[in-house]
Amino acid sequence: MSVTEVSKSETKTPSGPKLPASSDLVTPASITDRGLDKPGDRNTVFGSLVTEDSDVVGLVAYSIYKQNKHDFLVAFSKTKGREPNEAELSAYTMGESTPRRLAIFRHLAQATLDGRGPDSPAIPGGAKKAPVKDVSSLNTKLLGVAIMLMLVTLAYLMTRLGLPGGG
Repeated sequence: MSVTEVSKSETKTPSGPKLPASSDLVTPASITDRGLDKPGDRNTVFGSLVTEDSDVVGLVAYSIYKQNKHDFLVAFSKTKGREPNEAELSAYTMGESTPRRLAIFRHLAQATLDGRGPDSPAIPGGAKKAPVKDVSSLNTKLLGVAIMLMLVTLAYLMTRLGLPGGG
C-alpha cells in the first residue's frame, strides 16, 4: 500500500485515514536512553544500508545490524554489570558502520533471503549440509571390523598349522 504525504505532520493512505508522520512519533525515553535507537545512529546506519524504500536486502541488513546491537547491549550489561555509556555506544556504532561491516550485513541479508543464511539448512549450490557423523559410532564399527579380521586370520593360521580348534 502506498502512502501519500498530506502535510509535514500527517500522511494519508489511499483508503483515507490519516496517520502521524514518522517525524511526529515519540520514541520512549527508555529506548533512547539504552542506545537502542539513537536518531544519529539510525540515520547513519539505516541510510548506509537501505538505498531506497524497495531495498529489501538493505532492510533485512538493517534488521541484522539491530539484532547484533541488541546482542551487544545484552552481553555488555551482563559482563560489565551496567549499560554502555555514550562513548562506548559511539565506538560500537563506529565499528559496525565501516564499509566492510556494512557489506557483511548486506551479504548476510542477501544470503538469508536466498535461503543460505546462518540458520538455513542448505549450503550454496542447493545441496543439503552433510550430516555430522557420530565419530564414536564410526570408531566402534572400525574396531569391530578389525577384531573380525584378527579372528579370521587366527582361524586361518590355526587351520594351517594344525592347532586344536582350527578345524
